[in-house]
Amino acid sequence: MTDEQRNAYERKAELFVGENYVYYEKQWRGRMIQQNFSSWNWAAFFFPLYWLVYRKMYFEGFVFGVISLCGMIFPGIGLILHILVGIYANSYYRKMELKVLAQTPQLTEWEATQYIKKHGGTNVLGIFIALMIEVLLASVFIGIALLSSVKDEINSQIVQSKTFTTDNFSFTFPNDWKQDMDTTSLDLKCYTYDEQLIAGVLDYDIADFADNISPEDALSLYIDELQTQCDNFQFIENLKDETVEDRRIKTVLYSGDTDSFKYYYAISLAEFKDLDKFAIIVESTSPSLYKKHKSTFVDIVDSCQTVQ
Repeated sequence: MTDEQRNAYERKAELFVGENYVYYEKQWRGRMIQQNFSSWNWAAFFFPLYWLVYRKMYFEGFVFGVISLCGMIFPGIGLILHILVGIYANSYYRKMELKVLAQTPQLTEWEATQYIKKHGGTNVLGIFIALMIEVLLASVFIGIALLSSVKDEINSQIVQSKTFTTDNFSFTFPNDWKQDMDTTSLDLKCYTYDEQLIAGVLDYDIADFADNISPEDALSLYIDELQTQCDNFQFIENLKDETVEDRRIKTVLYSGDTDSFKYYYAISLAEFKDLDKFAIIVESTSPSLYKKHKSTFVDIVDSCQTVQ
C-alpha cells in the first residue's frame, strides 16, 4: 500500500469510527490482513448491547439481545456473552469497517463520505431505544412472573383449603382444620388440629321463630345465651356490618372467662336476601391467638355461601 493509499484509508477509517478513533486505530494497527484477533474492549464487556447499537451494529445487537433472553433460563450464559463480546468486539468492528470501506472505491469522494457516515460513526439515540426495549421486555417478563406467582398462590390456597357444610350453608376452612363429627349443639363445629382455634355454626330457619323475631334478634339472643356461660363477659367492638349484593355479614367481638381462661368470641350473622335461612357463626380462641389469626376467622365467615 502506497503512502497515498494509506492516507486515504486512514481518512476513511477515521470518518467511519468517528469518536474514539485513536483507541481503535491502536487496536487495529498491524492487523490489516489478520481480521480475526482477540483483544479487550471494556465498554463492550460491561455494556455489550449498548456498545453494539452505539456502533450501528443493529442486527448483532438484536442477536445479542435474543441470546441474552436465554440467559434468564440458563444461568451463566449472560456472563459468557459479555466476555465473548469484550474479547472480540474490536475484531468484529474491524470486519465491519473493512466491509463498509470496501464499497467506496468506485464512489465519488462525496458519495463515499456520505456512505461511510451512514454506515459508520455512532448512534446515541440507539442506546436510548435499546434501553427502552430492555425496560419494556423486563416489565413483560416481570409481569408474567408475578402473574405466575399469583396463580401458584391461588392454586396453593385452593389445594390447602377444605369445605364444610350445614344443611343450607357452606364454609371454606384452611387445610389444617377438621370437623367435629360428634357435636350436637351446633350444626357445624370445626377446629384446628391443635384445637386452639374453634369455629361453630348454627343454621337457622326464620320459620322457626315468632313473626316479630328477626335474624338480628336471633343474634342478640345467642349473645345473651353465651353470656350466661361465661364469667366477665364483655363487649369489645363491632368488627363488621357489611352488605354486598344479596348477603349481609355482621360481626361483633366479645371476651369472656371460662375455667379461669380468657377467650375472645367473634360472633357473626350471615343472612341472604330473599332467603328464609340464616347462619350464626361463633369463633373463639385466646386473645393473643385471635390477634394473630384474625384474618383466618374473617375469611371463614366471608366464605359463607348458600348450598345449591
